[in-house]
Amino acid sequence: MSLKIYDSVPDNFLETDVLGLHEKFPGPFLMHLKGEKSKPLFLSVLLHGNETTGFLSLKKVLSNYADKILPRDVIVLVGNTKAAAHGLRHLEGQPDYNRIWAGGESEEAKLISQVLEYVKGFELFANIDVHNNTGKNPYYGCVNVFKEEYLDLAKRFSPKTVYFTEPSEVESMAFAPLCPSVTIEAGLPGKEEGVLKVAQFIEEVLNLDSFNHNFDIKNAEVFQTYGRIKIHKDATVDFKNDNDSKADFSFVEDLELKNFESISEGTLLGFYRDRGLIKVLDNDGEAVTDDLLEFREGKIITKKEFVPAMFTQDVYIIKEDCLGYVMKSFSVT
Repeated sequence: MSLKIYDSVPDNFLETDVLGLHEKFPGPFLMHLKGEKSKPLFLSVLLHGNETTGFLSLKKVLSNYADKILPRDVIVLVGNTKAAAHGLRHLEGQPDYNRIWAGGESEEAKLISQVLEYVKGFELFANIDVHNNTGKNPYYGCVNVFKEEYLDLAKRFSPKTVYFTEPSEVESMAFAPLCPSVTIEAGLPGKEEGVLKVAQFIEEVLNLDSFNHNFDIKNAEVFQTYGRIKIHKDATVDFKNDNDSKADFSFVEDLELKNFESISEGTLLGFYRDRGLIKVLDNDGEAVTDDLLEFREGKIITKKEFVPAMFTQDVYIIKEDCLGYVMKSFSVT
């Protein structure tokens, strides 16, 4: 697997839809496009093949500059085009393209290492990695470094910001030592409102001269992830809130509607048949299940208040990644 680098927008790229992208432009590939300012904005899309908003937003932005120069250089990584052709996060046998940025022996990880070697030859202005949620979440940005310019970048997309350090193998973590870096979560895939919002955000960052180094970091509302709820891949799951369900877990019907809302101690999350098939892992990968959840008379009940994010009802994602993340407010004293 070799890294293809285009120095202009390839012919027919803007007319190609996401399902036909791999046939015409097998990925992953880079586009290094020249603009008025030389410090490049790095932009990654389709690291997950079923998360299409970044790709659609990119096409919208590039179409706006079809007959004029970009405000600054842009380096674009178009990621897992092969999975995108099938509408999947990644294909069976492929690694997750947003879990290979810390290195690895797979062909995909080696190619990503080539991407990082390439960009380290430039003084980057900022990095934006565009993702979608499978559950119902507000728009939000994620940072891995708690500094003024990083928070300024994230807050330009949404007032809701999440600080996380795990998983550590993600794209934004690899870029955090190089420049202000953000992962943006742009709602459900392909929704026109999300596409427009991301396109406007990219345009805004393209036109910035600098970030706000006097950003009021002490009064910024930021959440910090401190755990994620994992469900065993062999478990059966439904969202019927039914104690008599034959599924191993029957969660409450409105679970994903609780994202970014405080869940109080004593809240019913659902019912279980085998508590050994669920666990909560902290940022070090240690099990903290009993600190967060109580299992009583077939019920799963919260033992402490927390704020959820990325809770989803997509069973494939639940088994592939997690049911969701648990967060708390994060502040600097």
